[in-house]
Amino acid sequence: MKITVILFQLITLFTGIYNVPNDKGSLNINRLRTEYLENPKGIDVLNPRFNWILKGEGRDRYQTAYRILVSSSEKKLNQNQGDIWDSGKITSNITNQVEYDGISLTSNTTYYWKVKVWDESNTESSWSETAYWSMGLLKFSNWKGLFIGHDVGYDKTDKYDSLYLPPARYLRKSFTPKKKIKKATAYTTALGLYELRLNGSKVGDDYFAPGWTDYNKRLYYQTYDITKYINEGENVIGAIIADGWYAGYIGYGLFVRLDKVREFYGVNPSFMGQIHLDYEDGSIEIIATDRSWKSNQGAIREADILMGEVYDATMENTGWDSPNYDDASWKTPKVYTYPNGQLQVHPSNLVKNTERIKPIRITEPKPGVYVFDIGKNIAGIPELKVKGPKGTKIRLRFGEILKRDGNIQTENLRLARATDTYILKGEEEEVWQPKFTYHGFQYVEVTGFPGKPTLDAITGLVLSSIKTDASTFSSSNAMNNTLYKNIKTTQEANFFDIPTDCPQRDERLGWLGDAQTYMRSASFNADVASFMSKFLIDVDDAQRWYGAYPNFAPFPYSRPNQYAPAWMDAGIIIPYNMYKVYNDTRILEYMYAGMEKFMEFQADASTDFIRPGGGNNWGDWLSVNEATSHDFIGASYYGYDAKLMAEMAEALGKTDDAKKYKTLFQSIKTAFAKKYILENGHTSEDTQTTYALALYFDLFPEQLAKKGASRLAEKIEKNGFKFSSGFLGTKHVMLALSKYGFDDIAYKLFQQTEYPSWGYSVVNGSTSIWERWNSYTKDESSNSDLNSSMNSFSHYAFGSVAEWMFINAVGIDTEDSGYRNIIIKPAISKEMNFIKGSYNSINGTISSAWNWDKNHLIMNIEIPTNTSAKVYIPTSQVSNIKESNMSLKKNPDIKVLQSEEEFTILKVGSGKYAFKIKID
Repeated sequence: MKITVILFQLITLFTGIYNVPNDKGSLNINRLRTEYLENPKGIDVLNPRFNWILKGEGRDRYQTAYRILVSSSEKKLNQNQGDIWDSGKITSNITNQVEYDGISLTSNTTYYWKVKVWDESNTESSWSETAYWSMGLLKFSNWKGLFIGHDVGYDKTDKYDSLYLPPARYLRKSFTPKKKIKKATAYTTALGLYELRLNGSKVGDDYFAPGWTDYNKRLYYQTYDITKYINEGENVIGAIIADGWYAGYIGYGLFVRLDKVREFYGVNPSFMGQIHLDYEDGSIEIIATDRSWKSNQGAIREADILMGEVYDATMENTGWDSPNYDDASWKTPKVYTYPNGQLQVHPSNLVKNTERIKPIRITEPKPGVYVFDIGKNIAGIPELKVKGPKGTKIRLRFGEILKRDGNIQTENLRLARATDTYILKGEEEEVWQPKFTYHGFQYVEVTGFPGKPTLDAITGLVLSSIKTDASTFSSSNAMNNTLYKNIKTTQEANFFDIPTDCPQRDERLGWLGDAQTYMRSASFNADVASFMSKFLIDVDDAQRWYGAYPNFAPFPYSRPNQYAPAWMDAGIIIPYNMYKVYNDTRILEYMYAGMEKFMEFQADASTDFIRPGGGNNWGDWLSVNEATSHDFIGASYYGYDAKLMAEMAEALGKTDDAKKYKTLFQSIKTAFAKKYILENGHTSEDTQTTYALALYFDLFPEQLAKKGASRLAEKIEKNGFKFSSGFLGTKHVMLALSKYGFDDIAYKLFQQTEYPSWGYSVVNGSTSIWERWNSYTKDESSNSDLNSSMNSFSHYAFGSVAEWMFINAVGIDTEDSGYRNIIIKPAISKEMNFIKGSYNSINGTISSAWNWDKNHLIMNIEIPTNTSAKVYIPTSQVSNIKESNMSLKKNPDIKVLQSEEEFTILKVGSGKYAFKIKID
């Protein structure tokens, strides 16, 4: 690190003295973010981190220094007054994870910032555009509101024989500003779910606020700039609240008949918040939730996040959230106690509507039963558009596939009712969306519709916390291109405040096994930095007192032994990948104490460095015809954890810990080999998964690893180039094959369409990733699992092949952390004609493409500004390589690092490169 700083200082000194001219122009600064978010409102991080991305013309462009200004007003920032922080010129090439280091930040305050940089020739850039962030309420004394709600009674139903689905609660408060307003801000939260209303309109574009947490440990709140909503004269602030994750049905509690099936955190939802009216004269008025508010019930008669929603439009309190409404019949709200959890700002984006989808067809499998097909399997809600007589009751049910008779299939939903009902008020055309429930579906069944509906009667609203816009992928195989689309669709459907396993059935839990195996894939498809930061807080909160991470997080159930190898290891693997992908050491610091405790738990459970299966174990879930022992999985993941802990400890400067975990890894590796690796390089259990895990986790003795990889390749070939692995083994099979040079076999697996394979689901009509290799088939005689209660058609775990697709097939990886030193090493094979892809890394867009042109290989790559790359060219003959029709000897932009038996390794800076390689 010190050497790097000295080098940058020397570069700056040299370029400053000689003022080397730069005919490429200065660097451009893009995508300013604070704590991974663009212009976030209401953060509570006292030393927020800044990120930006650079772009520059030409090759080998990089930053040598930067300067950040933070100001208390946009006017001061425009005048280059950094009255909050002026970093000065900092000699450094870093453009992300840059910590604020100015004066103490204060509550309810907006800060404005910009940055300029100096490039490799000391050319100074223009200032970036202005970005901003605002601070939330940093002290408990800042909060003035009470938690209020509306009393609808208590659950008196038999918890197993009938559902308790109370109505939503409505709250309102009328107020009149006393002076001319400069700014108005709302700070709001709920134990349950809420929608904020102001003068007849929804505030913001969020769904399912405030998000799911362990409410006994923390409760998130939101900050909304409501200045534009405020009128002169009377204003009305309103909130609708429902049970949500706080008091409603969660997961499989009802299905497995737990002692508690709902109300895991509390009984009645409540709302708390306050409006800060900043007047132009500098004074502030706070309007907070208290007993002066009014409460009532309304049109939402049932509202459960899992079971569905019932809306009776004949019971609407028309105008209740607007001025001039008579609320004399409304009640005084009930005041509830403050939760134990700490009030904090939600650290990521809430759920939003990312896409509106029109149906592609309507069918009528039975008279009066209409089925709308929206074309792909999503998580979201319907929008109903209808006109008819008052009191008409329309029922909406949801399914992922159709039965043979054309009706929706709901058996796989188990005890999730997943039904919405709308009762017409009978006026003009009525448009309705449910607010506090969502479903996993491709098909919407509509009954009770007045007349014959047209396609515009239903619109599908995709809901997600992310946008899957971080990558592109295409290949010469159309099936693989569809697979990529399906992977992204499934990730979007399940990244819903937490990474759920499935969006449709009575589960929807943050299963850690699925999340850890898919984490790196997730990061290629979407920017998941803030999303996973939030989830890791959930994981840390859920850690058991004895050190194990549970099977899912948040963890509302009180059940023993709720942990399992490869599931609990997410507490190590996800933080590691956050560091690897985003160069995020702060999340490592946050998780470190818990990770150490988990390693102690594993050590206690181990004998001679072998960790047994233990806990509630699923093994290699949904493997086919080969069973890998739970003990093998436990032992292999223990070794992998130790390996990752050593690297993370080193990243944090914990050198003693790094040595400790390196020693532990070697001890585990030795014991593992003695127990599970035979002298001929085979594993004692001889399954695809055992080879994949041991090879990828570096647990094979070095002298036997190639033999183990050869045996894995042999087993796959003898199995007809098909998998026998499940959730844990599958992606590691692909990664291990390419790691040891068996790219041709990996591509045969990748393009396979027979069961079990990814292509099998595609040729059977999938628009998403299935939980099972054979969740559905067009062949009715093979459809034994169709009605299985354990069958999801939106389950991203097998989509973890995206990791191999980008790291190996496209060939984009990072040598260290954060894609500053990039590796371009595509798996070149005659099994594929071409592959091209791109990834929007934290340092900018990386692209890689390769294709065959007779006896030549064409490789086109793009390396983002302020980074460099090692490029692996599959030839040992440097003379066979040309770049932009120029030999490498005549190309000053490229350095040959080494030429070996299989590859010539080149070093390049930023820019675009076109290679043509003669293949003998």
